[in-house]
Amino acid sequence: MTPRTPPRHIACIMDGNGRWAQHRGLERTHGHMAARASFEAILDSALEEKVEWLSLFAFSTENWSRPAEEVGFLVRFLAQHVIGREAQRMHKRGVRLRLLGGEDPRLPAEAVNRLREAEELTRDNTTLQLSLAFNYGGRQDLCEAARSLAAREVPAEQITTEVLARHMQLPELPDVDLLLRTGGEYRLSNFLLWHSAYAELVFLDVLWPDFRASHFRHAMELFHQRRRRFGNLGATDAADAYDRVGGAETADTVGATEAVAVGGRVSPPTAIASQLGTTLRDGLRETARFALHQLTAESTKPERASRLS
Repeated sequence: MTPRTPPRHIACIMDGNGRWAQHRGLERTHGHMAARASFEAILDSALEEKVEWLSLFAFSTENWSRPAEEVGFLVRFLAQHVIGREAQRMHKRGVRLRLLGGEDPRLPAEAVNRLREAEELTRDNTTLQLSLAFNYGGRQDLCEAARSLAAREVPAEQITTEVLARHMQLPELPDVDLLLRTGGEYRLSNFLLWHSAYAELVFLDVLWPDFRASHFRHAMELFHQRRRRFGNLGATDAADAYDRVGGAETADTVGATEAVAVGGRVSPPTAIASQLGTTLRDGLRETARFALHQLTAESTKPERASRLS
């Protein structure tokens, strides 16, 4: 079997800590503590799959609206008990920590120093680039890039997508190939908006503290089932479309995303998937009918001309 190329960049929105704790009658902070095993699971899995970049959404600019006690606990726990304790282990395994996010006077100096120490310790590592989105917002990242361009008085006609990308917080951060989110929610929540333009999205119906290697493997399997066209038409797409509409009647969900729960993991709701499948089927059928009509009309033109002569 030919080995499959892993996605170069995987991003993860780690959602569900508070709900995990509340379902067990615990304080929300217990959910953050339980998530340490999930961090280890996704890090180990990324290394095993030889992923080059792993981006984790740890703390967003919008999280400041949460209760101050929870915010303070989350920031300190992440810096001291997750990254702080894992720093030496990451270093030995060739993981480089990259901090992604803005500075803020509300961030405890001790926590920031712990993160900076881990970043410096792992600076020369190349096996896996771990970008930790900490006090990060996708829109803010774009605004900072625009301010940087304006401050340098870059002429408007010289601003391209490549130029803009070089002015973002982490210019070397590549486009996201696979973005997964836990917690059963279906949104990006202001995470890596620029970098996720062509990301394959996988939403897992598992709360983050319960995330394990099996969930990572499931997301990888879904990724490898996708066809990545980047706006182009694949070589086999036209033939596949003709086969679907020219042969026997197909099911209503042809071309739709599967909506079957497997071990607590789901894709988009069945009703949406069914509607997408029906629309796609009908559109392909009409396109095929029009193409066949045009081909038939073209093939009869020489015959009619020979008769008239």
